[in-house]
Amino acid sequence: MAVDSPRRYWVLSVVFGMAAVALVAWLAAVMPRQNCSGAQLWWNPPLLAFQLSRSTGDIEAVFGQADDICRARMVDALDLANKLDVIAVIAAYTGFLGCFFLALRRHGYTVLAQTGLIAVVAAFVFGVLEAALRLHIMQSLPGTVTSIVLLTIGDTGRYLAFAIAGACAGIGMLARAGMLGRLAGIVCVVGAVMVALGLNYFPARPALLIGLAIVSLVVLLYAAGAAVRGAPSAAGR
Repeated sequence: MAVDSPRRYWVLSVVFGMAAVALVAWLAAVMPRQNCSGAQLWWNPPLLAFQLSRSTGDIEAVFGQADDICRARMVDALDLANKLDVIAVIAAYTGFLGCFFLALRRHGYTVLAQTGLIAVVAAFVFGVLEAALRLHIMQSLPGTVTSIVLLTIGDTGRYLAFAIAGACAGIGMLARAGMLGRLAGIVCVVGAVMVALGLNYFPARPALLIGLAIVSLVVLLYAAGAAVRGAPSAAGR
């Protein structure tokens, strides 16, 4: 196998993607199902609610008041999630999407792949910033206005960069041969639009989680298929 073989990167994308899925699934299994303030909707679990907090009131809805017996349990759970995010989840998703675009670049889609890689790097930077801010806020709940503003910048940048990367991945699938690939590309682009919509329009917030799942699943399945069959290159892109 050549060092710069596209298949090498398809395989690495699948490996990183499976690692990311396993980490997220484990976190979903061990995290509390609802905030300290009470009933929680499925599309807004405590970790996501913390990420998307826009005020001290939103923070207290997740962690409860200082004398709330729920607070210690929630702090412990989200502290674990935040540390795992910094140590492993962000790296796994970066490798997953980064290798996908490196494979596309080896197939000749240079401009599209480079755009996607820039989005992946941006998602990594904003993700690390956001996770660090969450750890900082948890040290002095409910945090300061400045820390919450920076958290807003971090999570908005992270999810918008992910949406851009997802759109680039979908366009790459559309540009390559095969009816199933083109169908996957359309679904991936729709998922990316859902991420952006759910992030910026609260009534559509459920679309954020659904879009993230759609993009991740489609990209993973496409990479797995390309790794197995060794899809042909498209020169001149």
